[in-house]
Amino acid sequence: MKYLVLLSFALLPTLAFAQVDDTLAGLDNYSELFSSLSLWSTLIVAFVTSMMVLIGGRQMHGGVFGSVLNYFSAGMVLIFLGFVTEVPWLQSIPELYLKLTHDSLYIVGYVLMGVAASKLLETIKGE
Repeated sequence: MKYLVLLSFALLPTLAFAQVDDTLAGLDNYSELFSSLSLWSTLIVAFVTSMMVLIGGRQMHGGVFGSVLNYFSAGMVLIFLGFVTEVPWLQSIPELYLKLTHDSLYIVGYVLMGVAASKLLETIKGE
């Protein structure tokens, strides 16, 4: 039975679009819409996730795990801001400045997340 379900997932789209010649051409017209939707969904998910970790770290009121989450959330926010520098709306800024800002934010963000992982490892080891 489960093989029939798996086979139907593979064959049903093939049979449904067998007579359609313009499917790929139609999707090509909407490629800008799909890329914009993908960009917005990535920005929203990254922002919400970063804020959830930041709020979780703040609610712990310090402590070892609170400081780990604070470092981790700061790193996530910096990486999110580094991703934001790649959006098409900022292309009026010279590419050298965008690349420098992007790389700097990513480096500092990953260093902060590395510090968080190091603090967590120290806590786990009991040092």
